[in-house]
Amino acid sequence: MKLSIVYAVILGVCVSLVCCGSKEIKPVDVYSEDRCAHCRMAVSDLRFASEIISDKGEVFKFDDIGCLEEFFKMKPPTLTVAAAFYHDYATKEWIPAARATVVETGIATPMSSGKAAFTDSSAAQKFLQEHPRAGSREGRK
Repeated sequence: MKLSIVYAVILGVCVSLVCCGSKEIKPVDVYSEDRCAHCRMAVSDLRFASEIISDKGEVFKFDDIGCLEEFFKMKPPTLTVAAAFYHDYATKEWIPAARATVVETGIATPMSSGKAAFTDSSAAQKFLQEHPRAGSREGRK
């Protein structure tokens, strides 16, 4: 009897952990063999890497933030985006797209979008002032 109560408690704890576990979607690491889902180039510079994860768990990796944006514009209607992530330009750590500040700068990026993502919005603005787009007034303030 005591043993069945112990098993029932253990089973209850296990079910609770499985049912109430975190459903947070985590970014997927980029490897040297990964190709951009939009332009098919190698995802080689982590400062500009980004990715979309679908509701079905499919991962679409990008070598340039501009590629992610173009892919998103043309994505199939059946693709539901569950999460999107950018690499922080300064730290190369993944950040959720909703918490990122993306700036269009004058720096060279894999597909020439000039876009870089930052966790810290003030760091993003400072970077933009230091690396303005050609013809932009951002660096002249």
